[in-house]
Amino acid sequence: MYDEFGRSGHSEPMGYRRAGPRQNFIWRNPVMKCKTIYALSVFWGVQMVFSLAALAADNKEKPLFDYQRSQLKNGLTVITLEDFSCPIVAVQVWYQVGSKDERADRQGYAHMFEHMMFKGTENVGPKDHFQLIQKTGGTTNAYTSFDQTVYVETLPASQLALPLWLEAERMAFLKIDQESFDTERKVVEEELRKGENEPYGTLYKKLAAIVFKDQPYRWTPIGNIACLRATSVADLRAFWQQYYVPNNATLILVGAIRHDKAVQMAETYFGWIQRRPEPPRVQVNAPKPDAPQIVVIDDENAPAAVAGYIFRTVPVGHTDQIALDFLSSILGGTQNSRLYRDLVADSQTATHCASMTWNLQQDGIFAVGAVQAPGTDAKTVLQQIKKHIETIQKEGVTDTELQTARNQQLRSVITDNLNIESKAQVLGTAAVTIGDLDYANTLLGRIRAVRAIDIQRVANTYLRFDQGFEISVKQNLSGMLNASKDDETQGVIAERETQAPPAGRPGEKRPDTWPTTAPIAKSENVDLSMVYSEHRLKNGIKVIVVPNHEVPFISVKLGCMAGAATETKPGTANLALQMLERGTTTRSEKQLAEELSLYAISLGGTADMDTCQVNMSCLTEHLDKGMDLLADVVRNPSFEAAEFEKLRKQTLTSLSVNEKTPEYLADKEFSFRLFGNHPYARTVEGNSADIETLTVDDLKQWWKQFVRPEDSVLIFSGDIDAPKALALAEARLGEWTCDTVRPKV
Repeated sequence: MYDEFGRSGHSEPMGYRRAGPRQNFIWRNPVMKCKTIYALSVFWGVQMVFSLAALAADNKEKPLFDYQRSQLKNGLTVITLEDFSCPIVAVQVWYQVGSKDERADRQGYAHMFEHMMFKGTENVGPKDHFQLIQKTGGTTNAYTSFDQTVYVETLPASQLALPLWLEAERMAFLKIDQESFDTERKVVEEELRKGENEPYGTLYKKLAAIVFKDQPYRWTPIGNIACLRATSVADLRAFWQQYYVPNNATLILVGAIRHDKAVQMAETYFGWIQRRPEPPRVQVNAPKPDAPQIVVIDDENAPAAVAGYIFRTVPVGHTDQIALDFLSSILGGTQNSRLYRDLVADSQTATHCASMTWNLQQDGIFAVGAVQAPGTDAKTVLQQIKKHIETIQKEGVTDTELQTARNQQLRSVITDNLNIESKAQVLGTAAVTIGDLDYANTLLGRIRAVRAIDIQRVANTYLRFDQGFEISVKQNLSGMLNASKDDETQGVIAERETQAPPAGRPGEKRPDTWPTTAPIAKSENVDLSMVYSEHRLKNGIKVIVVPNHEVPFISVKLGCMAGAATETKPGTANLALQMLERGTTTRSEKQLAEELSLYAISLGGTADMDTCQVNMSCLTEHLDKGMDLLADVVRNPSFEAAEFEKLRKQTLTSLSVNEKTPEYLADKEFSFRLFGNHPYARTVEGNSADIETLTVDDLKQWWKQFVRPEDSVLIFSGDIDAPKALALAEARLGEWTCDTVRPKV
């Protein structure tokens, strides 16, 4: 299941925009999971502005989402989007019920049903839902948020009848009994303990209770142990009967199926379920604070101190939401953002910084903060953050900052079209959370319309320090031992149910033709082979081109057969790859950050045990620029000592967090038991002691010895054909050579 503390692999919903370098680990998405290029001349900057404007203009005539919407007689909303790029279909059922709809003394109902909905019906066993979907080669999952609960399946389009049958079964005849509830309550309790035992694991819960003091957003979706132990099965069943009805649900089908066929199948599988009374709607009308709030948290499992501000803002879909997203990007969205340049790169009072907007159905927040560098007090960091906010409030933002933020947002819209699951997510957010399905198609226009004066206006309107929350999280090195957690002193006090009533709602009846077993179609022989071509440059680089012209977006990966297993000092490969973003012999770190800001190009390096990779992605029109930068960081890394020391500090801060997580400790012990003294027993990142001993020369030596053209593969994937890819590869990397002999390892 998805992690209700916000750590999930699901694509981020439209109401959430995080802005910050990738090291961000504090300001997490509490619902659910860019680097770019700057113009070297006015000519290139102007050219880019016009090209992105043209992209938005083109989509104004042809909507991004050519969806169709219909409604069954029982109130079920059906949204369909045809996408025949691959013979699969994404099925999502959105129920408009989340944690905000719970009673304050029954926190966790919505999340509990995320679990209970997989316990089956008279026709579906308690493990069948997962097993049946997996049997067809599909995947299934679910997540709970403050405003909705969503159930998702992705599988071959020929098997669409299966998830529709499963979803209809549990919408009408879910089996809710004491045994299932006892099991899933224990699972949820363990999820909660696991999350709270991680560094900063209870931080959002504490902050939400303060920021959303008098409204139902003040508790988190994962729930509360005492509340769940006081819950009876009858109470839980009543919640399901009230909210899990067709007239409170939206079915989204995206993939290789025609609109009319999809609606016909929706009618077949859901049309017989009775409409029920409309569920009650919670109205959130909590006023903003009438005075500044100073919040000091000293009982958190916090390996590093954190300081920042939170401001209440606007709901998702509000006319000011996009301008606030721009503001967040400018403050802390890239390594060229104001906060990163000042706090992290220059003064080094912080090791990480980030800003984010988070917009719920009826409220929203703007959060900005930093992880304090050792020896820096919260007051200093808070003053620096406040200074930058006040500067924007008084002076506004520059044209370059405006265009940079716009390009970040445009890139986000394009990447939301890269797979059918994210398309369904966008449509669901627009239809259910925002209540305006066409919002998905007006987003480009809204992004184009933001002006510098709008950003200055929202900064003054919403980032008011007389109504904000000043947050200081003190370092707590005692970690899990002294951190406050959920109250588990209360036992299970709810009356137990000895005999469950018949499954389903009173009066519900399946059609006579309803199948009693899962409708699994015969597997089709579909050619899923990838279309690609292979080539070889004269210096030995293998070039692979995988064309896909569905969206104007390209990903490029340069992979090399050398990873952490080749290093003599743990952590060398990982830091060497991260140092690629810290400047080259032709560009300083600041210049590279500036060039990685305007064009919305993502560029960075990673290492694993056996390989390392340099990854770049961008809109098609910026590919030449992206390849220029990729080639520069690969062929001309500078490994400057000053930048290495900054990275070392940041890495040590991150490790101080990671080394205290249960996952890290378990993985470390498992690897040691499995591999003993072999390099595979180490972590790719190394440990804190390893990082303390590394030098720039260690990184330089490893790079020169092991990152070599003859051991590299360059992969182009996306909106490109082989001739163009080969020309780019030859021009940028064809002359790359290595004058050292690779050591034997």
